Amino acid sequence: MPFKRIDTKKIVNEKIQTDQDFAKTYEEVKKEYSLIEQVANARKEAGLTQQELADKVGVSQQVISRFENEKHAPTLDSFLKILEGLDLEITINKKKDYISL
Repeated sequence: MPFKRIDTKKIVNEKIQTDQDFAKTYEEVKKEYSLIEQVANARKEAGLTQQELADKVGVSQQVISRFENEKHAPTLDSFLKILEGLDLEITINKKKDYISL
């Protein structure tokens, strides 16, 4: 029996339109995955292996791997070490209220 092709984007978009709780959770998770992807891409662009980054910042390679594979959120301390090792920083800004007229 052949596999049935499923359009997951369509399903997710429909769910977002009909379920506010799902939409809110989806947006939160999307931000987290985007952050993880940006950090992983920065490591690759720097030409570092997971082991090299781990050695540089004093964490295990498993910490880097689990973070990049979205299996585990590192402690804030480990996360900041990873960012420092990649010469990245976090900027915190107050949310802006936009009023459209």
